[in-house]
Amino acid sequence: MSRPHQYIALVTSLPHLGKLFSRKDVPISKFRLKQRLAMLEEEHQRLMREMVEVTAWAGVAKYDQDIEVIRRANQVIADLKAYPDLQDLVRVRMETRTLIAALRRRGRGEDTAGDIQNWGFGRWCSRIKANWNDPAFGLGHFMPWVAEAHRLMQSEDHIAMERLTLTEVFRQLDQYGTRHEFDFEAVGIYVLRWVIVERWSRYDEEEARERLQSLVAAALNGLQGLEKSGSGQEFLKDNSLSLEGATS
Repeated sequence: MSRPHQYIALVTSLPHLGKLFSRKDVPISKFRLKQRLAMLEEEHQRLMREMVEVTAWAGVAKYDQDIEVIRRANQVIADLKAYPDLQDLVRVRMETRTLIAALRRRGRGEDTAGDIQNWGFGRWCSRIKANWNDPAFGLGHFMPWVAEAHRLMQSEDHIAMERLTLTEVFRQLDQYGTRHEFDFEAVGIYVLRWVIVERWSRYDEEEARERLQSLVAAALNGLQGLEKSGSGQEFLKDNSLSLEGATS
């Protein structure tokens, strides 16, 4: 099968994912998606692995220092030189991660951005540093979600914070998805969308597991006041790379 026909067949075999948060099941399982992705050319399989690795929590969790993640992201962006839209998506994803990291650092009581060049990525680092005490880091006029994220973090509404973050990432993917139909970029955008949908679909299961663990710990240790633990504070730590080895 020639490459154009191969990628048309691949894209048309992928079921519609629907709107984010509109369903609790995933239209295609990880196993089935891995089968479909076997149709990718070898080089595209490698690039897909790299892209998922650097945009998923489990992929970057293996690095000890933030600067290592930044270096890895720059390597992936360089490898995607033939696909500028995918390069932009990785850049924007890293910038979004930087904004969330800045909110968390400030929420922990850090007075300044410190050596942001060692933990931040992209266009907004200098703006974040110069506007550290502004709720949206001086970006609220064109990135209103940052101010809302600040508010949710202050109120410790972790579930809403997760929804807001995933909504912003999904919006970024949708913006680029309109430009591609039957090419590698279209497949890459679909996979990044799938990772988000699959992640949200596991929320109830993970929430229940965390709450059970907290209650068991309270019973064993005789601790009180743990009724609210497991309320989602660890949900952002996605400990399974959804497509790890998917195209190997």
